[in-house]
This record gives sequence, C-alpha cells and structure tokens, in this order.
Amino acid sequence: MNFTRIHAIAARKFASLRRDHRTFGFIVVMPAIQIVLMGIAIGQTPTGLDFALVDEGPSGMGASIMGHLAGSESLVLHVDYDSIEAARDAIEAGELWGALHVTPNGALELHLDNSNQQVTNTILIEVRNAMTATLEEQGDALPLAVAQPVYGERDPAFIDFLAPGIMTLVCFMFSLILTTMAFVGERYDGTLDRVFAAGTTPAEVLLGHLAAFSTILIGQVSVVILIATYGFDIPIHGSLLLLFLLALLLGWAAMCFGLFVSTKARSEFQAMQLNMPVMFPVMLLSGILWPVQALPGWIQPVSWALPSTWTAEAFRSIMIRGWGLEHPEVATAFVFDLLFALLALGIASRTLKVRD
Repeated sequence: MNFTRIHAIAARKFASLRRDHRTFGFIVVMPAIQIVLMGIAIGQTPTGLDFALVDEGPSGMGASIMGHLAGSESLVLHVDYDSIEAARDAIEAGELWGALHVTPNGALELHLDNSNQQVTNTILIEVRNAMTATLEEQGDALPLAVAQPVYGERDPAFIDFLAPGIMTLVCFMFSLILTTMAFVGERYDGTLDRVFAAGTTPAEVLLGHLAAFSTILIGQVSVVILIATYGFDIPIHGSLLLLFLLALLLGWAAMCFGLFVSTKARSEFQAMQLNMPVMFPVMLLSGILWPVQALPGWIQPVSWALPSTWTAEAFRSIMIRGWGLEHPEVATAFVFDLLFALLALGIASRTLKVRD
C-alpha cells in the first residue's frame, strides 16, 4: 500500500471535482435544497383547519372550551352552526374537518372527517388540550393524566420523528450517487486505465477516491445538520459531535457501496439503474418515513441489514433522547456502518479490474 499514490489520486480527483462547477454545485447545493424542501413539505403541523363548536351544554363549559380552541394556531373555529346535524352536513360537504358537540348533559362528542390521519391527530391534540384546560379551571381533571414524557415533547410534531430519517436519507443517497457517477465516468473514459498502467493497485485507487470524496462529504453533512437544526429548529439533546461523526460514517458506508456498484456498471446510465434498487429500499424500509416496528415481521430482517436503518434509529436516539455511545443502540450503529463500509470496500477492491 503506497500512501503517496493514494494522496496523488485523491488530490487529482478533488481538483477535478472543484473545476467541474456543475458537479460541485450538485454535491453542495442539492442536499441543502432537498432537506429544505422536505422540511417545508413533510412533517409540519397542519394549520388553518376549519373546526366547529356546537354548544348545547351547561352554561360556561362551552364558552371556556371555545376560548381555548380560539387560541389554537391549527384550528379555525366556527361557532355559527345551530345543531350537530348541520355541522355533520358541513363535514360531509368538505367545509369542516371536524366538530365538537357539547351535549345538554355536558358530555362531549367529537365528529371528524377521518380521511387524513395527520389532520385528525392535530385536532385530537387541540381538543384534548382545551378539555384539560377547561376542567382545570373548574377544579376537575381528566381521568387520564398525560405525564411529562421521558423523552421528547408532550405534543410532538411529526417532523421531530421525520427529520433524523430525512438527514439519514440525504447523507446516504447523495454519497452513493456522487461516488458511483464520478468513479464510473473515470473508469470508462480511460483515466482509470492510465492510473493502473502507472502501477497503482485497485485498493489504492479506491482509497484515493474515497479520500477525495470525504472532503466533500464533510461539507454535505455540515450543511444537512445546520439546516435541520437552525432552519427548522429540530432539537438536538445529545452530542452534536457524535451526530456529525455518525453522519460521516454513514456517508463513507454509502461511498464504499457506491464504489462497489461502480465496479459492476458499464456506463453512468447503468450505474443509476443499479442505484435505484438500493435507494428505494433505503427510503421505504429504513424507518425514515414510518417505524420499522410497523413493517411485516418477514421483511424486518431486510430492514435491519441496511446501515441506514441503524443510523436513523441512532440519529433519533441522539437528537431526541440525548443518548451517547454508552447506549447499545448508538454504539451498534457506529459498528454496523463501519463493518458495512469495510465489507463493501473490500469486495470492490477484489472485483475492480482494468478494462479489457
């Protein structure tokens, strides 16, 4: 292993990337754009939800609930419905998302358009909070008290769950695409043949490319974490350094896998074809959009074989729970990503050959 040759390959590749402004823009700007768009479009709490209050109950109770619901940022409160039948007709016509009926005996009935789970969950939280506040004013309380959670917020936003997964997806996907496309282009324009002709070994070539891409990866990870933290106010209760290092390790794992994919591709188009069957399972099976525990039991082993699954879970543990390396879930993510990267790099170095 000649580290001088590895450094020369890394320096040449980095200089090539720096001169290619379109590729450099894709590397730096696209991850930032993607996480901004995902943060804006996915996971935010719904607002502007039309909701009716039909008060036929004891004096004061409906007024108190109405006062608390009127202060909600999510609900637009309507009190101009004379009966619950009229409110239900409005729900059926799509004019309302729900209605709260205070019955003559003081009971509460909630009528919902349950076609959108996130909207329903938002309404349930707002109504629960208004009921709790009203009962406290009357010196009473709900029979079920929701205590302060051990981890996370009392009324968590979906984006708090989603953000660590999106960060995982962006770090993995762009590292994989960058490495695969850049290496395949070099392999099939003859540059790689000339490098091999100079006596460089496959392992040195791969390590040189990995070193060059790593400098870019540091910028990608920094941008992703900064936007998630300061752009969308995602809480990070654990170590920021630990989060940064785990994101780097996931990026390296994706790069090593990208190098392996590139040894099997005959062109850049074929490289993208080979990447597709990897990216979709990563997005759908890694617990990024929905918990792994909700997957059918027969497919969960496939999910846990992906480094992105362990990383997404560890990201949530670091960001929401404030865990560190002393917890097995976080330590396992580091070990799994490292072993995955070494395995992919080892296989790539054995299968990489000079073009005939």
